[in-house]
Amino acid sequence: MENEKRVLRWGGLAGILAFITFIVDMPIYSFIDPASTPLFTPEGLMRFTDVRLALVANTILMMMVAIFSIALILALYTILRATGLAPALFGSVLGVLGYTLIALGDASTFVSFVPLSDLYHTPTMTPDAQATVVLLWEATQGITNTFFFVGIFFLMIGFMVLGVAMLGAPAFGRRFGGVSIVLGVVGTVGAIASLFVFEAIGVMFLADLIFLPLFGWKLFRLSRAP
Repeated sequence: MENEKRVLRWGGLAGILAFITFIVDMPIYSFIDPASTPLFTPEGLMRFTDVRLALVANTILMMMVAIFSIALILALYTILRATGLAPALFGSVLGVLGYTLIALGDASTFVSFVPLSDLYHTPTMTPDAQATVVLLWEATQGITNTFFFVGIFFLMIGFMVLGVAMLGAPAFGRRFGGVSIVLGVVGTVGAIASLFVFEAIGVMFLADLIFLPLFGWKLFRLSRAP
């Protein structure tokens, strides 16, 4: 029993830390990818050397968010498996996959763009060769967007399935289960809408920003219950 409470405590704290780290990263990401000159445009390529260190910091922070968030998901599985093993298991697997793919999307942005930027700014590059690099730069967005879309889709479905597991768990009940399901539905709608309007992906991040501290605090409170 004490070991389970320890898992809940650390999982709850991880969820809260994931939320805090996400908030800290927001201004850094806004600096890297401002609305006025998005990173995936030719203008973004021109200013990439100015934001490279910020992109390193963003990548590290998002890796931390993914690690903390996965710890939260695994802690949720620990407490939900007793009353709903199947939805707890499938929801947790989808959640872990979702956070992992989103983290890979952030990492691929840095790994893919650094060589292209170095190539573009090579002194021996001709204007025609630079134009080709610009096209490759813009095309790279498709790779990172794929990671983000699939990761978000898996994650939001995971929220819904975990919500179903919560419905039958006395520690959570219909209120928390319903919130998790609603967040998953809203995030899924946002993910699908992002195929047509990419900015709609922000709906998913909003759903995640609600999920992390809400269920992180819930688990922490459960770990302190007598």
